[in-house]
Amino acid sequence: MATSYISEHSAEYYLVPALKQILQEQYSHVAPVFPWVSRELSKISRHLHKYDQFHVLVMFPRRPKINDPDDGEIYVTINWELVAFNKVGEEKGVPVIAGCPNAVDIWDLANCKNYAWMDLAKINHHEYLNPLSKLKKNGYLLEKEGILSLVRNSAIFNLESFEDFFQDAKETQPYRMYGSQYKPVYFLIKTH
Repeated sequence: MATSYISEHSAEYYLVPALKQILQEQYSHVAPVFPWVSRELSKISRHLHKYDQFHVLVMFPRRPKINDPDDGEIYVTINWELVAFNKVGEEKGVPVIAGCPNAVDIWDLANCKNYAWMDLAKINHHEYLNPLSKLKKNGYLLEKEGILSLVRNSAIFNLESFEDFFQDAKETQPYRMYGSQYKPVYFLIKTH
């Protein structure tokens, strides 16, 4: 069974700047956040951003998993929690993607410039463990233009409607003392 050499949080350190760079090719204000009701959605935040409108792109960091270290194939898992979250995203006009560094070990990761971006609305969800080569062959990986197109065609939010989406999506996740095991990054992308 394939396993990983890093956590999702470690993968996030690489994925967030890479995705932000892609988005900033078209949008000047891109803010990756991990929202808390008492911070990003607080009264002061509502006051500061009362006239703001923005797109939302959700990205779940995924760990690169290796089965046979010598074959170089990277696997990624798509859990039912991501599928449930994506369903709410589709209902609210929010694209939900997963990102995975295309790196076979920590040193490969240290200089990683290649990432696999997966549109969760298109991936065949009945497979838990997915080789990146198969996802690519089946057209499930997104290139830069595909990501920008998802954002361009997504819903526009204000802070209040974003909180509604955030709460609805949060309810799809199983209750755990410290929140869901899988923590997405929310990219808020300001409209002009």
